[in-house]
Amino acid sequence: MLLPVVSVLFLAGCAVTAPELDRSDLAEDISVQGIDLPESEMPRPSGELTLDEAIHQSIWRNPRMQQAYAKLDLTAADVVEASQFSNPSLSLSVMRPEGGGGNEYGVGLAWGISGLLMRGSRQEMAQSHWESTRLQLAEGIVALASDTERAWYDAVAARQRTEVQRLETHAADLGARLGERFYDAGNMPDLQRAQLRIRAAEARLKLEDARQREREARLRLAHLMGLPGEVHDWELPKELPLPLDTLEERQALVDQALEQRLDLRALDHALEGLTEGVALVRRYRWMGDIEPGLEFEREGDGTRLWGGGISFTLPIFNQNQSGIARAEARLADGEARRESLVQAVTHDVHQHFERLAHHRARFDVLQDELLPAREVATERLQERVNFMFDDVFDLLAIKQEELADWQKTVGALGDYWQARAALAHAVAGELPGGEPGSAGYFETSGLEHDPAAMDHAHHGHGDHGDHGDHGDHGDHGDHGDHGDHGDHGAHGGMDHGEGHEGHEGHEGHEGHEGMDHDDHGQQDQDHRDHSNHGHGGHH
Repeated sequence: MLLPVVSVLFLAGCAVTAPELDRSDLAEDISVQGIDLPESEMPRPSGELTLDEAIHQSIWRNPRMQQAYAKLDLTAADVVEASQFSNPSLSLSVMRPEGGGGNEYGVGLAWGISGLLMRGSRQEMAQSHWESTRLQLAEGIVALASDTERAWYDAVAARQRTEVQRLETHAADLGARLGERFYDAGNMPDLQRAQLRIRAAEARLKLEDARQREREARLRLAHLMGLPGEVHDWELPKELPLPLDTLEERQALVDQALEQRLDLRALDHALEGLTEGVALVRRYRWMGDIEPGLEFEREGDGTRLWGGGISFTLPIFNQNQSGIARAEARLADGEARRESLVQAVTHDVHQHFERLAHHRARFDVLQDELLPAREVATERLQERVNFMFDDVFDLLAIKQEELADWQKTVGALGDYWQARAALAHAVAGELPGGEPGSAGYFETSGLEHDPAAMDHAHHGHGDHGDHGDHGDHGDHGDHGDHGDHGDHGAHGGMDHGEGHEGHEGHEGHEGHEGMDHDDHGQQDQDHRDHSNHGHGGHH
């Protein structure tokens, strides 16, 4: 009769404690993708923000991680609950006999022992659920790191594209300002002036759009780092790294993903628990709740009665068919979810592989074919402008087109790195080919030259030789050699961009005011009609 009481007291000391997260296990799970857990509290970013620092900020500060840790704590509580037993129930009674006499008192103690029989299986199920949640936590860290990596590359690409667009806008502004000078001198019709102004306005709109994309990219990165809106205390690199070696073994990447994906491993642990649940409900389908107990009574005449009993459910109408069906349905759903995830992982690897190859091929065509051709076209047109076969407005226009293609190339490179980050997440591991930056960087800083480093005395516009006597202009017939400005081709055609502030691009060579004829005795008005002789192209 004392068995229920002794069992309760004994088993109460056998309850397990909540499982604790082993930081070394978590670090090992995420290390396959080259991710390190921050060791201590991260200071807020300042200066140039590297990719690794951005990822560490996200892992440390992003609320998604706090939610994942809280979910793990909840499943740890489930493990504790599965190891515990139902509390015994105490019953008290008082009975007063009719016709007088003493009262009868009764005390009963009962405890359900069904949980004792199923305790081991329930613990295994809860432990499998906890392991599954732990792996989901690790997968959440990896997914957050991947999102941050893509956002970082997107922000760097946005910054680099903005810098190139700034140069394109400057070239358009030079054309519009030069056009105003021609228009004021009476050497340009309204239509051409309007076209130059339209081009300049459209370029400024593109620059504003580029700056807005850069701001949005920085805001998204800051949000992922758990620092929403804080975008002014840190900077990003100015240039993207060049692509790494091309990936060849697609099937090997698929196999790697199916073996190492943490979400697949998490589902496997969950399926173990569901399988044990089906076995448990089938094993005890005939058993309801069993409650042994003790009873004590004292009658009115002082007689004391001790005894014990047991109660259990008779499985006559209900053999727990619904519980079996529910457990089997959960298992079937889990197996279907795993197969769906396997197919999704396989699809993701193939899709990101194709995207990576596409963006790499696009970047190669832009870098190796289009940009060199653009450079040659700009240089040749520069030569024609030097010899006055074309005017400077054609040169400015083709330079804008060249800079627009530089922007496309930067965009393709940014897409490449985002696709590579997505593929690395899909295969749950670092990709071969080396570290970003090992192949160099895609440099666009050379598009803007330092004016102090250039010798304007050798930048002339060809030998204008002897313009001779253009009619009644007095004796300034020989404009002679304008400083032997020769060929600008060595500077990438018109890419004096913003660098030649002294020259204002080609805008009349502001540094060579003498070419505005003011230093020739206020001859500007007298030479208006000679714009067709090529003087206009140098204003």
